[in-house]
Amino acid sequence: MITLLALISVLGDINVAGSVYLNQPTLFSKDRRALPSTVLGMNAETSVKMVAEASDTVSAHVKLCHGCHGIEADMAYLDWAPTETFGVRAGRLPVPFGEFYLRYDPANHASTTKPLPYAMGRMLRRDDYNLALLPEPYPDQGLEVYGLLRGDFAELTYHLYAVAGLKGSAGDLDFIRSRTEYWADNNRTPVVGGRLSLAFPTLPFKLWRWLSIGASGLHGTYDDEDELSWTMGGVDLYARFGRVNLRGEALFRRTEIPDTPARYRQQLVDLFTQREGFYAQLDGPAVSGLDWLIRLDGIRRAGPVPLGNTYSPKSEILRYTGGLNYSPAERIKLKLNYEYWTFNDYGDEHILHTGLVGTF
Repeated sequence: MITLLALISVLGDINVAGSVYLNQPTLFSKDRRALPSTVLGMNAETSVKMVAEASDTVSAHVKLCHGCHGIEADMAYLDWAPTETFGVRAGRLPVPFGEFYLRYDPANHASTTKPLPYAMGRMLRRDDYNLALLPEPYPDQGLEVYGLLRGDFAELTYHLYAVAGLKGSAGDLDFIRSRTEYWADNNRTPVVGGRLSLAFPTLPFKLWRWLSIGASGLHGTYDDEDELSWTMGGVDLYARFGRVNLRGEALFRRTEIPDTPARYRQQLVDLFTQREGFYAQLDGPAVSGLDWLIRLDGIRRAGPVPLGNTYSPKSEILRYTGGLNYSPAERIKLKLNYEYWTFNDYGDEHILHTGLVGTF
């Protein structure tokens, strides 16, 4: 990291961008003790990204952010791209999984909160469920090969990578440990993965202005003993018709658990847990300076329940979101979202998020 910053300091062509996001939730809760502290009051996220061009083919990228997880390097890598069809990244990477990883910054997505499968600090009952499937951002150190292949009517983007992988214990991933101990791997097996995205920029149908479909996968081990594996897969869709955007993803994570019956509330039959998630969103402009969005998302967990948790072996969450974004000036956006949460194991919850985003 220090070496990369030193390299950037001596390069001439440097671009800097960033964002500041302030969020104020208003909670209408029936059980405040079950809600995370990050939802109870005002909170902020900030980020600064620097890109330095060393040559026509080599660049350095560093992004620092501050949020509920403290100060962290979301990315710090060198990029060598001799051609459009082939490039290599090495360092701390934004792991290419799904479509949302491209726009997880609050300045780049329309809602005040992230889709539920990628939720972090603003997920209700996050302590009960150990967050969702893959909280974004997910940066990790490793090596990535990528490229873009163009055809007459379609474009294929590919990513192949090997990264250190998320850490875990006691039968599940530990996202806090993964962030606080990111400087070293906890076992000798890297996580390998890939992503393919097929886009159709010019379609024969006049209604559709863009269409892309993607598929992603991840596999590796997460425990210190290098014995328990986790596998993730997902598909995603983005379409633009007229001035309206349609986005959607469906994904799953299957996680092996240790054969330790004393840790669980019921007899072990299958030595794994499975999480599934999805989101579907429509957004677009209403009038000049005012945009709208509607979103439906959810997650489901199935498998043995550890002692101390109160949810059932098959637990589900659904969330309904509606919102407005208003831009009073260039690079400033006000966000207002209402969310209605339903739990099959707990009572329903309502929350109103008010956000302010500034970019530079």
